[in-house]
Amino acid sequence: MARIRKRTKSGTKGFDPTRWAHVTFATFALMAAWMFGLMTEDLWGWAWSVWPAQVGRPSEMMSAAIGMVVGVGLIVWIWTRERYFKFIADVAVEVSQIVWPTRAETRAATIVVVIITLICSAILFAMDTFWSRTTDWLYGL
Repeated sequence: MARIRKRTKSGTKGFDPTRWAHVTFATFALMAAWMFGLMTEDLWGWAWSVWPAQVGRPSEMMSAAIGMVVGVGLIVWIWTRERYFKFIADVAVEVSQIVWPTRAETRAATIVVVIITLICSAILFAMDTFWSRTTDWLYGL
């Protein structure tokens, strides 16, 4: 049986949702910089293939720099909006209130899922075999 555990309140000692919001925005800034760098390189390569005389050969370093400026700039712009920052901080508070299962509970649930999957697979196999043989018999008439 599952044990009943107390939920912790968001104001517990050592948990600061704004710190996690800053970490989230910094992570998204790095991801956006990488994504926009690749996107800039692709767009520059496409433009060079269409208009080679007007557009210079793509530069990987320049594309990465442009992508970094655009990606980090976009995330910093979003970061400074109080509405978005409050939303991310509220999400961090909600995630901190999750009651995670114990190792034993996870193991028991995994065993149940595996057993049910095997039973369903056996039933589907039996039905498939039955209908396959039935249709083969009907086609053989």
